Formats: sequence, C-alpha cells, structure tokens
Amino acid sequence: MKLRRLSNANSLRGKRVLVRIDGNVPVKGGLAIDGPQGRIARAAVGLEWLRQHGARIIILSHRGRPDGKRVAAFSNAPIAKRLGELFGVKVKLCHDVVGDRTARMISAMHDGDMLMLENLRFNPGEEQNSKAFAQQLASLGDIYINDAFAVSHRAHASVDAITEELPSYAGPLLSQEVSVLESLVEGEPKRPFVLVMGGLKMDDKLPVLEALLPRIDKALIGGALANAFLVAQGKKVGQSAFDKEGVVSAKKILKKYSSKIVLPEDVFVASRLSAQSKPRLVSVDKIDDKDRAIDIGKKTLENFTTIIQEAKTIVWNGPLGYCEVEKFCEGTYSMAKIIAARTGKAKTVIGGGDTVPVIEAANLAERFTLVSTGGGAMLEFLSGKKLPGLEALES
Repeated sequence: MKLRRLSNANSLRGKRVLVRIDGNVPVKGGLAIDGPQGRIARAAVGLEWLRQHGARIIILSHRGRPDGKRVAAFSNAPIAKRLGELFGVKVKLCHDVVGDRTARMISAMHDGDMLMLENLRFNPGEEQNSKAFAQQLASLGDIYINDAFAVSHRAHASVDAITEELPSYAGPLLSQEVSVLESLVEGEPKRPFVLVMGGLKMDDKLPVLEALLPRIDKALIGGALANAFLVAQGKKVGQSAFDKEGVVSAKKILKKYSSKIVLPEDVFVASRLSAQSKPRLVSVDKIDDKDRAIDIGKKTLENFTTIIQEAKTIVWNGPLGYCEVEKFCEGTYSMAKIIAARTGKAKTVIGGGDTVPVIEAANLAERFTLVSTGGGAMLEFLSGKKLPGLEALES
C-alpha cells in the first residue's frame, strides 16, 4: 500500500495544517494517562516536525463516545494539557470544533503555533461521515494529515470525508504502523511465525485468526478467549467469562487448525474477581463450577515460552488474564517480558487497547519492533479488511 506523504517540508511555513491524531486515552483526575510510548506522546513526534518547519498546527482528536453531544467529561482538555507537558509550552484548546470562535483563534496563530480543537464527536457529523461537517473542518486549513492509525478503520468525517476537501497525506506514525503490519499480511514473515491472542470477544479476533492461521505456525490462545475454545472441546469453565456465541466458531477453527492452536493446560482460578481472592492453580480439566479462570497457569506459561523462544515473528493482541486486578495479570506480564526479550532476534508486534497499558506498566514499551496505537484498526488490518482512512490516502 503506497500512501501519499508530504515530500516538501519547505512549503509548510505559514500553512494551516489540520492533523488528525488519536488522543483517546484514559483520563484520571483530569490528567491523560499516556506513557512515553502512548498515543499522544507518539503523535507529538510528527507534530514537532511540523512545528519545526513553521506550520500552524490545528490538532483534531476525539475522546470517548459522547454521541454527538457536548459532554464536559469528554473534553479534549486533558489531551491539550498532555501535549503542553511534552512540548514545554501551553497548547491552547478551542472550546468549539468549528464556527466563528474557531476561525478567529486560527486566524490569530503564528508560524509554529499549535491549537487543539474540542472533541470532534461533539458534532454528530463526525461519526456520520458528513460531507458538510468535513467541509467545515477543511475550511480551517490548507493541508490535512492523518496520523491516527487507531481510528483509520472508521469512515468518519475527520478521517475519510475530509480527504475529498483538502490535499491529504499520511503522517509518520501512521506510515510506520502500516509498513510494519503490511509486512505481516503481504510479505514473507520469518518463521516460526507465532500469534498470541487474548482478550474476550471472539467476533473481534475471529477474522484475524481466519486470515492468519493459514500463514502462521502457532497460535497461542489465552485469557477469556481461551475459555471459548476450552468449552468447544467439551471442558467446563465454571463461572469464567467467555464469548458464548464464539464457541461455534472455536469448534470450526479447532477442527481445521488443531495442530496450530495451543491452549492453556492449567489456569489460576478464583471464586471472585477481587484482589482479596486467593488464586488456586488447577488443570483445565479440574475447573470447579464456582471457579473463575483469571490467569494462565505455570505449565501453560512454560509451553508458551518454549514456542516464543524459537519464534522469528510474533504478533500479540489481548491480555492473557483478568488484568483489571493486577495480581491476576502475572501471566500477561511474564509473556510481555518473554516477547520483549525476543526483539532483535524476532520481529515483535504488540497491539490492543488492553495490552499496551500492561507493557507500559511493566516499562517494556520501547522493547518491541512495533507497539501499535490501534486495537480494532490493527485487528481489521491484519484480517485483510480495507480501512477507509487508509484507502483515502492511497497514491
């Protein structure tokens, strides 16, 4: 996939550049929870390049799902504050997305200035991919750059329709992610090629499994996702979470690819999803009716480790335990360390909204070939689906 990229930086001085980033990160106490390899921090690299070349940068993002209404809890203020910390300057927030106030604030900008607009999803036209809203956005700038791979699977106005209104280009972060992921889908990855999948929903993971199972050597399945496969094998999982509708799909996958699927042999279980619970290690054949599987077991981790240590290409999406409770996340932390240790000897690609916070908490985020900013976008790309935001930028 060849994406249009800016080639003449000298032409940027004085230009109003609309940059779509993904600043949709958790917020606590009014502060964006965003580490050194977080979405905002990584988008700042491209913004700094534009700043150094004299562009007047108008930053577009969304937060949460306000459903087309102005909701104070979903303001972009924490994103602007986080950018200000990264740049050491105040990044102004315009409290509108479009309109007279926005136009006035942009007209007052100087070369190298940055202005954050309010949450795009406060306007219903954003998620409707409205041409009218896209035209309103486009009227604010001279050039558009998409540097938000994580939302490029959405046909939204600030990702798709706007590219019909302005000269449009792929940003450096988006370009890097596409290049690495494309090598897994269309190239010839080095073998053994190992896929590690966790999380819960089969409908998110099934297209990726179907697309990659013919090409990979092993798929290591953990977390609640593994429970659906265990049920498909006729095992009892007690009160453990699993995608009931996904059991039929799991049966089909096991029938066709049983030699490639590696499931847990043992798990840690608890009676409650609470930090006060005392986990027990049991075989997957010995899960009681009141048990909840909360982490992969020791034998399972040994099996997974043996396979990972031989791998030359590794793709991981989804935690292998109930990481909402930290002590139930030990298997996931261990897997993160094992995969990180393979980087250099193997291409290691990590993604998923639930996975990235784990590796950041373990201070491992800089030790992988690629930490994708995209969860759903990464899964859709790997499953071979067309992403509207990328198609709009193809040369």
